[in-house]
Amino acid sequence: MDIFESGRFSIPGPDGLPVQCEVLFTYDWDLNGQSYVVFTMGEEHQMCACRVVETEAGQGLAPLESEQERDLLNHCYEELQRKLREEEPKS
Repeated sequence: MDIFESGRFSIPGPDGLPVQCEVLFTYDWDLNGQSYVVFTMGEEHQMCACRVVETEAGQGLAPLESEQERDLLNHCYEELQRKLREEEPKS
């Protein structure tokens, strides 16, 4: 997932102007051979998840295809949040 490794990328918004996105995490699912990126989008930091697909121009994004994918990524996000909370210094 080369283009997502930098942590930031942009996609065209509804008005055609670029919208900045920040990568929260990427995930390669061995079960189905798919790669995913979970990111926040725009100034509102709307959370999104997409499949990473190969295009003629390189890598691109495609919508999730199933509830199973959505459930898996939600579980990964919750686990990441839990680990981050555990690493926070105790006051």
